[in-house]
Amino acid sequence: MKGIMVLLTLLPLLASAEIYRWKDANGNWQFGDQPPPEQHEKLDIQGPDKIGQGEGVKDIHQRTLRLRQSEQAKKEAQEAAAQKQRTALTKQCQEARKRQERLQGRFAYRDEDGNITHPTMDQVEADQEEVRQWIQQHCPG
Repeated sequence: MKGIMVLLTLLPLLASAEIYRWKDANGNWQFGDQPPPEQHEKLDIQGPDKIGQGEGVKDIHQRTLRLRQSEQAKKEAQEAAAQKQRTALTKQCQEARKRQERLQGRFAYRDEDGNITHPTMDQVEADQEEVRQWIQQHCPG
């Protein structure tokens, strides 16, 4: 395990080593990390930029921030819409419960022309059942 740690520690030093280039007797280019005895050309090889340190990092960071802000705004809008729906449903449930209470006592219906009619027991029971089912389907607890 210690050997692996030493190797990993020395690895960056190997990445920036000098490389030599020369032509051999047959005219082929040769490369090595030791200079040949005859004339040679020294090449300075640089490793690539470290990840996260180039010019584009700032741009990437800005885009990431904008994306996060956009997602947060979208989430807040969805939560606000959900809260508005819950508030509206709560109000409808309150009104339905009030109507259910009114259907328990004496009442009369008023039509579009303003005429008052007294419901039959069947009409009252049907209205009570309709309101009860609506409350059961839409209202919590």
